[in-house]
Amino acid sequence: MKTWEKICQMLLFILLLGVSESLYAQFYISPKVCVADISTDPATGQLIGCEKRTSFFDTVAAADAWFWDFGDGGQSNSRNPQYVYQAPGPYTVRLTRTMNNGSVLQSSTRQITVGTYPTQPKFNDKLSADTTVCESSSLELNPFKLQIAGNVKYRWFPTGDTTKTITVDTTGCYSVEVFDAVSGCSRSAKINVKFCLQESSSGGGIEKWYFGKGGSLEFGMEGDSTERDSLAVEGDLNPDLPLENPAFKPSNSNEVSKVNTSGAVAMVYDRNTNLVFYTDGNRLFAGSDDTEIQTAGGGNFSIGNTSSSQGLMIVPKSNCNACNYTEYYVLSQDPATKLLSYSVVDMRYNNRKGAVVEQNIPLLFTASEKMAGVRSSNDSAFVLYSFDYKKGAFNILTIDSTGINTTEQIVGSNTLDSLSGTGYIAISPNGRKLAHGVVINGKNYVEVFDRNLNTNRLSDPILIDLNIPAPPTVYGVAFGSNSDILYTTIKGNPALGQDSQLIQLALFLGDAASISAQKEIILPPTREEFGALMLGPVYGIGEKYLYMSVNNKDFLPYLQNPDVKGNAAVVGLSYVAGSASFGAPLDGLATLGLPNILAPVAEQEGEGISANYSGNCQNSPTIFTTQGICSPMRNKVTWYFDDGTKKEGTQTSYTYTKPGWHTIKMVVEVFQKSKVSSVVNNQIVDKLTETECTEEEYTGTIYIKPAPTTQVPRNLYICFEEFEKKAFGPSPKGGNSFVYTWMTSLGTTLSRDSAYIFDIPATYLLDVENNFGCLTKDTVTVKEGCEPALFLPDVFTPNEDNLNNDFAIIPAYITDFDFKVFNRWGELVFNSKNPEIKWDGKFKGKIYGNQLYPYTINYRSKYFPERGQLQTRGSILILK
Repeated sequence: MKTWEKICQMLLFILLLGVSESLYAQFYISPKVCVADISTDPATGQLIGCEKRTSFFDTVAAADAWFWDFGDGGQSNSRNPQYVYQAPGPYTVRLTRTMNNGSVLQSSTRQITVGTYPTQPKFNDKLSADTTVCESSSLELNPFKLQIAGNVKYRWFPTGDTTKTITVDTTGCYSVEVFDAVSGCSRSAKINVKFCLQESSSGGGIEKWYFGKGGSLEFGMEGDSTERDSLAVEGDLNPDLPLENPAFKPSNSNEVSKVNTSGAVAMVYDRNTNLVFYTDGNRLFAGSDDTEIQTAGGGNFSIGNTSSSQGLMIVPKSNCNACNYTEYYVLSQDPATKLLSYSVVDMRYNNRKGAVVEQNIPLLFTASEKMAGVRSSNDSAFVLYSFDYKKGAFNILTIDSTGINTTEQIVGSNTLDSLSGTGYIAISPNGRKLAHGVVINGKNYVEVFDRNLNTNRLSDPILIDLNIPAPPTVYGVAFGSNSDILYTTIKGNPALGQDSQLIQLALFLGDAASISAQKEIILPPTREEFGALMLGPVYGIGEKYLYMSVNNKDFLPYLQNPDVKGNAAVVGLSYVAGSASFGAPLDGLATLGLPNILAPVAEQEGEGISANYSGNCQNSPTIFTTQGICSPMRNKVTWYFDDGTKKEGTQTSYTYTKPGWHTIKMVVEVFQKSKVSSVVNNQIVDKLTETECTEEEYTGTIYIKPAPTTQVPRNLYICFEEFEKKAFGPSPKGGNSFVYTWMTSLGTTLSRDSAYIFDIPATYLLDVENNFGCLTKDTVTVKEGCEPALFLPDVFTPNEDNLNNDFAIIPAYITDFDFKVFNRWGELVFNSKNPEIKWDGKFKGKIYGNQLYPYTINYRSKYFPERGQLQTRGSILILK
């Protein structure tokens, strides 16, 4: 760097930081310096204090080595160390610099006083409490009910009140920050207040984008309506059905926004997708009404950065022992000084629209115009990546409840042209890759890294040669939804006769050479100025388009199928010459940038009354459950079924005997404990003194699937004396198809055929399942049992020819035999109780031939005596 450039850079630092004394005597220190908070919970002994580090930053741009002495024995060799003092009191901080020309400057010193904390505020004797009250009531919040506050000041979230107590009547998180009036050091406590069944504030819907000169883009959600799966084995009795195959489409009506920039825009959303605020690099605007956000003192605030390509970011700040998110960091990279600094917006001011409470705090140097951010893998922090092209290094910023932690990682290409400092960084939707464009020796490349979700570090760089000389310069980068296809723009300057291109890189090909060789030119050289690329919307589940900014255009081109490898037609490019529309129409103008957007993890839906079922087959138990409402208040739950049955409890069982749709009504009565219960811990006292808070009614429906009906006898008899085998099938109804399982009494599977051949006396089990998944269980006991039988002739010839001379009866499996023969006048002709004694056709010693004689045979079954006396009647013909 030339001497005059160094001087200019130093002067820019002076202007930026407002330094009035000698540059070499200055370094930045956090305005509040607080001792380490080592307070513990008396009940558990665990540390409950919040780590609040003091930030230091050397403002001399030409320095490249540092030695800090914090005055208590602590030291550091970083430009921007963070330090925690272990004891309060005055300290002398000394900094010794080494300049990049090797000279060592005289040490600079500053006097600081490390302050102490106020008494710890608490709600219900806790740092973080939860409480539920009836909807029609209000609640006073007092953080010092049982303690003496001392000389302190208060700031409540979200109301902004500065009183000791506040009264609330709305569900939400409330926290108070208590400041020591002398040191300014603070402690916080929070309480989640839930008013029973009070509807929470509605969400903001789908995110929208602001960019360029008044540009904005809104999204609509399309999809097929989902029919309730009535056959599902479990589910909600009154489900809220989502769209099937949801897709985000750009709106055809996009109104003019407040932003006015040629480069970066930053936007931040809350847990309900409400826009909190945004910036165009110059001013900050409230998301609720687009009014300008000022300083806490009412003055104007300006960042002064409207040309950085991507050097703006708004990051929600997690809080220790306080509601998230009371504060936001606004990070900005100055393209001239290469300094990354931040300001703090506190949402407790200006009726929740926020105010700037800290301004232009230096964070790191050197930073390029590239900066991208993402939520951490566990959603507890945000991770930002800022690129330093001079070192070929990424500064990894982790922002959580402790503040901003910076780690430098030198990875990838490190001999880069200065053009590598502009453009965009992209993080893949799955968070596992990071990419940006670089220029090396006058050639354009895209460098892709693997990203570790746990450590946030980068590894395994792939340098992809675009085979395009620079300028024009690689600029925008964005991944498709599946994270395995990457897009990049080549930004040309039409005024200089340079063309722009849009290129697709198939990362799934693996190695850099293959990716480069098979790149797709989505838009060939075009005399336009292409800028940023972005998949949108950033948050939300559904099919997404990939958008491209084109400088000074009143439309935003997009790719409808960014996850498919192929040319412009395959990816569904809207920017086609001669088409009716080049993309999403804008009332404003696009420039080169698209917004950096961050949001905390979406808030779970508020507590409401609901009920679920498990099991929906006829003749089988269906389990109904509800989580109840307004926990931890006592609930009395009563279920009403459509046959008049009534049951109680948060879980109950009911068996439907008829298939089809059924209606269930559930009534939940909620009871609030009295103040007496907090003194007397007794369940009987609780019930005697509690009051009814509310009664809510819920109605749902369930479809009961038909179960198979079978024709299965309890006992099946087989005549094993005759070595009989018997095949049997249940012939089920109540379904379109069936699955059979024949088993032993111990559950061993014997067959899956529709019928089974029995040949052994035993007990058998049968399961029949229909195509609805409903099961019928049967038991068959196979026993030995032969049916009684009589073998009788119709005629016999008592003519002493020794052929068929007697009326011979052959019995089988009978007892108590009694055979009687009568003549036509009803007289008893013959009687025998022994089948061996046969009738020879004689009556009173004489045969009366050619006549019919009626007879009866009475007997009992040998195997089935329970049938009682059986009788067989007939007639026998005697021929002579």
